[in-house]
Amino acid sequence: MARKKQVPRTRPEVQAVPPGHRLYRISINVLVNPAQLDALTNRIVDALCPDASHEGDCADPWSMITTDARGYDRRVQRRMLETIRTTNPPPDYPG
Repeated sequence: MARKKQVPRTRPEVQAVPPGHRLYRISINVLVNPAQLDALTNRIVDALCPDASHEGDCADPWSMITTDARGYDRRVQRRMLETIRTTNPPPDYPG
């Protein structure tokens, strides 16, 4: 049986962090319905890029990824809910 030809994989170069800057990751767990999520993500985008009409890239590079916790196992979901409960519980949060 013939072996498959190995194709070298190339990865894009990692962008260098400019001097005086640091790379951060901000995680936010929220308990909202889909309409509220759209409104919330729009507000976050507005905070990160207050001038949506600018030309070219944002002055402060950023990215945002939104994931639905239904794709996580129950243990992760429970930790997310516990983080919400202990740091910023909604007034009617059961428990």
